[in-house]
Formats: sequence, C-alpha cells, structure tokens
Amino acid sequence: MRIGFLGTGVISEAMIRGLCDVANYKDPIIVSQRSVERSETLAKQYANVEVSTHNQDVVDRSDWVFIGVLPEQVPLVLSALNFREDQRIVSLAAGVSLGVMRPLIAPCAELYRAIPMPPIEFAMGPIAVCPKNEALEAFCNQVGVAVSVDDEAQFNLFGAVSALMSDFFEHVAGTSQWMTDHGLDRTTAVRYSTALYVALADLTMREHPERLHAMSESCETPGGLNAQFRKLRHDRGTPRSLIEGLDQILQRLEVGNPQDGSER
Repeated sequence: MRIGFLGTGVISEAMIRGLCDVANYKDPIIVSQRSVERSETLAKQYANVEVSTHNQDVVDRSDWVFIGVLPEQVPLVLSALNFREDQRIVSLAAGVSLGVMRPLIAPCAELYRAIPMPPIEFAMGPIAVCPKNEALEAFCNQVGVAVSVDDEAQFNLFGAVSALMSDFFEHVAGTSQWMTDHGLDRTTAVRYSTALYVALADLTMREHPERLHAMSESCETPGGLNAQFRKLRHDRGTPRSLIEGLDQILQRLEVGNPQDGSER
C-alpha cells in the first residue's frame, strides 16, 4: 500500500518516523516538499520515503492520502487537486469538519479524521479516528492506540483534550524548575520529575475506568502531603480552570474552522 502526505509538518514527520522506526513499514511513502528541510531529511534517512515537488503527484501515486496542511490552507490546497474514487483520505487538519472536507475530495467517498500526537514517533499515545474503520484502526495501532468514534461531535472531545499537551509540558517543566530553584542539579531534577509523571500516567492506564475518579483520594491520608497540595489547588480554582479551558476549546472546534489556523 502506498501512502502519501500532503504537508510534512511535525505530526506527519512523527507518524512517518513511527512507521519506519517502530512498525518497520517498508511500503512507499510519498511526501510533499513542504517543509523542504523536513521532507528531504526524511527521504535521506528512509529508503521508502520519496519527496514529490507537486501535490497532485502525491495524490496520483497514493492509495491513502493524509492531509497534513494547516487548517486554513485546506480549501485552497484540496480544491486544486483531483482525487480518485478508490482512495482513502485521512485528514489531520485540526477543526476542519468532515462536511467541509467532503466536497473538496469528490469523487472519493472514503474520508476520515484523525488526531495523532507527537509520541507516535515512539509508538505511544492515542490516535483518535472518526468515523470507525477497521483498516485505518489497524494502521494506526502500529504507531499508537487507535480510539475511534462514529459521532464527529464526540470526536471533537478528543480534539479538545489534545490541547492539554502544552500545558502538561509546562507543568512538568515547572516542577523541574522549582526543584532547580531550590538548589537541585537541573539534570537530576528533570530526571526525577519526568520519571514521576511517566510512572503516574502508567498507573492510570492500569486502573479500571470506573475507578479512575477515585485514584486521587485513595493515595491521600487525612492531613497528609497529597491532601494538602490538592486542597490548595482546589481552593485556587485549578479544577474549574481545566473544565472552562476544555469547554472553550470544544466550542472553537465545533465551529468547524479554527480562527487562527493553529494546529493544536
């Protein structure tokens, strides 16, 4: 199977690296020249990756086409291309609905949305898919954990939660910086904080879904350190800010087209 990428951004690169390095994917991968440096680097590193200077050539030579251009570029890029009826199109463009995409890829009828995250480079993390499709899920499971829904409104919930990524990185960095500010060597601080967050995340994956909400209280003792810290965060309104932030992102995604074209 030949796959093509229109737009070679961070997410497209992560998917290609995950496929080649972890999944041992050997079939042809055709990438558009944008970005030039990233696409040429991938072609040099992987024998099955080829750069094409024309988007139509990427489409013509691909069985599956991944749309990785910026959201505001989708109408302009796709309206200039001719797709085949027998192709499968997977849009990675954040906030661009299936309804917006369908007339742009006609006569092709197989259209899906997906939300890969950067850890797929190491075959880790979720890949949201809409609508459900066994073949696409099997493909995504090579580099992550496919989580599929048929309802696009529910799919937007995945999109909203994916916006937690930069806040999470800031949280981990802030924890490390706090230890550094108190005299701990930076490398040691980072090693401890990153290992802590990885371990805690792993525990949540091992817990039954019905028990996840109780994990906070189960690790606390009355008047203990965990209880003290969580109470302060609650008093400062941190849980409420999480819900309000997610609600705002969801409202933006439900419009169908992001206002500023940012990916996530």
